[in-house]
Amino acid sequence: MKKIIPLLLLSSTILFSISPVVLANSVVDKTQTMQMKIQKINVNTATLDELMALPGVGAKKAAAIVEYRDKMGKFTSLEQLADVKGIGKKMLEKMKDHVSL
Repeated sequence: MKKIIPLLLLSSTILFSISPVVLANSVVDKTQTMQMKIQKINVNTATLDELMALPGVGAKKAAAIVEYRDKMGKFTSLEQLADVKGIGKKMLEKMKDHVSL
């Protein structure tokens, strides 16, 4: 019994000294994830992969955005995205908080 108490004290000291580090790393990971979610994608400069990160945008819609941009020039308003094949008003509504010009 005398050997168990110091062992328990030692293990609890180690456990509590590690916990703040683990918690701090967890907070940093969550903050970085939130910053990535908040960051908007510029439809005038985004790559195919970046465009595919938008809600509801897959490879075909991303390619259509790039094709439209190449033919018509830079987007001057977010509403112009509705002119892209495969993007309607509902899709535009989902995307609008995630894109910039």
